[in-house]
Amino acid sequence: MNSSKKIMNQQNQEKETKTSSGVPAKKVKSSSVLAGRSLKPVILTVLCVVVLLVLCIGVGVQQSKPKVVVTIGDKKITMDDMMYPIYEVESEYLPYNEMYESYYGTSIWEADYQGSDVSVSGVTNSIGLKQEILNSEVEYEILYQLAVKDKYKLTNDEKKTAEKDAKKALEGLSWFQKVQLNISQDKLTDRFEKRALAERYRDDQQEILNKDVDESAAIQDISKKDYRQYDIQYYYGELNTTDENGNATAVSADKKKEMASKIQEVAKKAKTESDFTKLISDKEEDITFEEEGSFTQQEGWSYVSDANLKKIKKMKNGEISDAILDEDAGYYLVVKMMNNNSDEAYQSACDDAVASAQDAAYQSWFDGKAEESKYTVNTDVWTDVTIGTVTTDIVTAEDLEKMNEDSSDETSGSAE
Repeated sequence: MNSSKKIMNQQNQEKETKTSSGVPAKKVKSSSVLAGRSLKPVILTVLCVVVLLVLCIGVGVQQSKPKVVVTIGDKKITMDDMMYPIYEVESEYLPYNEMYESYYGTSIWEADYQGSDVSVSGVTNSIGLKQEILNSEVEYEILYQLAVKDKYKLTNDEKKTAEKDAKKALEGLSWFQKVQLNISQDKLTDRFEKRALAERYRDDQQEILNKDVDESAAIQDISKKDYRQYDIQYYYGELNTTDENGNATAVSADKKKEMASKIQEVAKKAKTESDFTKLISDKEEDITFEEEGSFTQQEGWSYVSDANLKKIKKMKNGEISDAILDEDAGYYLVVKMMNNNSDEAYQSACDDAVASAQDAAYQSWFDGKAEESKYTVNTDVWTDVTIGTVTTDIVTAEDLEKMNEDSSDETSGSAE
């Protein structure tokens, strides 16, 4: 995306954060009024008040002189404005960080980018999500300004939804967390109203652009033959197991013999039983049944060797195979052909191709509008932002877990 490339090019390398040294407190002699009394409670109370005042003053100063991140026309988006969208993203990924670290030995922020912005790739989550957040805020603001220019007005339903969503977003947050995140009911309602107007304008523009998309050209290279789909049901026993470290090991010869006997019994039952889906007991552990399986002509099926795949493709609808003991592929199977010429995969590939062409048409249109807006990113401010550290100390993983539990409890209570 040209607009995202412009943003990326405007950013410098991350700056090192400087820390200032602390100043030792002066010793104060006790007054005669406090003589004979313990000073600890008084000192602790004073310290708490001082800390609270310092934090509040700090937040007040930050809000009185907000740092501008990006300018779009006459609109200046500040770090105060960016706190909630950063919180949205960080709170989505933070609950998985501990589990990710235990599995992979690194934080989820250092993992490969897992977001949804197709213009971002080849970077860590921290860098990619940062770009995604900025891209989204820029897009929303440009679309909102275009919507206002074209006389768009919020509907009553959009207003009610924005207010409801704002109320929900604030649930579980303390007053001080709200101050630190620079959010309130009014601020979030306003934000969600702008998003609703921007999204409706985008959807309307997409509908207009879609009319000019050449769908025939978009799907011309998609082969019906390659995407011919085979729908099957099957029973299988797996000849390899995976240990807790992810290492694959072959089952014992005795286990193979046992599974071969079981899959042959399934094949035998299939010849006489009317219901193919009920050929094993619920307690069976070695053999598994899959009711909705499929593969395409192009991709094939990894459960069987090429030789056995050719045999399966020749099966008629409703036909059931003999026991397939495929040592090379690592499975023992019995297969029933449900549909040997489904067009589901072909239609899905065509839909994806058309959607991709439509997305490209929108992106081209939006890139032009972004260029016209002549927006600028203040890299001196945005470079210092590191996703994974901005709001994660304000609303911790423990906070999010408790908020989720409270929300679940409320839902259960209302259901009763």
